[in-house]
Amino acid sequence: MPKVGEDLPKEQREAGHRRLKPQQQDFLNNYLHKDMTQTEAARQAGYKNASVSAVRLLRNPVVAERLQEMRLEAQAKFGVSVDKSVRDLKKLRDEAWEQGRFSEAIRAEELRLKASGLLINKQHVVKEDITASSKEDIAKKLDEFKRLAESRMVNVTPDIDIIEHQPQDIAEDN
Repeated sequence: MPKVGEDLPKEQREAGHRRLKPQQQDFLNNYLHKDMTQTEAARQAGYKNASVSAVRLLRNPVVAERLQEMRLEAQAKFGVSVDKSVRDLKKLRDEAWEQGRFSEAIRAEELRLKASGLLINKQHVVKEDITASSKEDIAKKLDEFKRLAESRMVNVTPDIDIIEHQPQDIAEDN
């Protein structure tokens, strides 16, 4: 399949094949090489309704074919595949667990779940222009964020009651 900007051979054009548009290639580059979710990849590529566009793009046979080609290119170039990576992460997890290095085992399992698509890191980022805001407006907004954060926090610090100890005689054992 030709890359963006390459002309299709006559037989492919007659068979109804199309080449990728630059925006579709940008989506694939974001999705495959920049570790983005499909929705974020579509958003960064400039699609308006990113979640719907991402699903449509991945169902598009031309886009799906190019995605498969890009994966094979990466696999050949770096000698990496999802199957191999997941298998290696499982081995690392098991070895760390057996050696009592539990945080390393948990991290390997987290990466394994992300690689297999079972764990997705979701973030919600709000961008707001505060250049025209006054100092008081910014302080109010910060207080609002603080109240919101405090409402979501759970205090897990135990109450410490001060216990007064009476001095005791230490008996010697003979």
